[in-house]
Amino acid sequence: EEGGGAVTVRVRAVVMTRDDSSGGWVPLGGGGLSHVIICKGRSPESRGRRDYVIRGERLRDRAPVLECAVQRGLVYNKVNPIFHHWRVEDRKFGLTFQSPADAISFERGLQSIIDRLDRGSDSPSSSTPEEGDTEDDGQAVSAFITLSCWLGKKEKKNKSDEME
Repeated sequence: EEGGGAVTVRVRAVVMTRDDSSGGWVPLGGGGLSHVIICKGRSPESRGRRDYVIRGERLRDRAPVLECAVQRGLVYNKVNPIFHHWRVEDRKFGLTFQSPADAISFERGLQSIIDRLDRGSDSPSSSTPEEGDTEDDGQAVSAFITLSCWLGKKEKKNKSDEME
């Protein structure tokens, strides 16, 4: 559906980034609730290859706020039932979910993709992640993947971005 790829996960969340100058988390792209999906698509770094991508699009104006290609090498942290975050090189990104159910859905979808990548099968053939493979009492989950991320605000190369 989105970007020509099958959507594995769709949740609503506020996309956040870590502001080291203030020591806190701040909303990306002016804030507001976003649709956050994990799908098979092309990221700016993929060079035409189709990868699993995490995309955030703000609900109020459909502005892209985040896009991450899922690759190897990430630690995913569950801070509480509705706030999870991950680190990419020297940047941190997070999601404040609308409900614990959305957070669980996102984490399970991401874990399912990690499992596919670990098995060497990146085909989105299995549409639902296995139950019970993400229990960890809220501690960091070492997923051994990497997310290459860009902020929609910084790299305006898409369709209507020039017409703001």
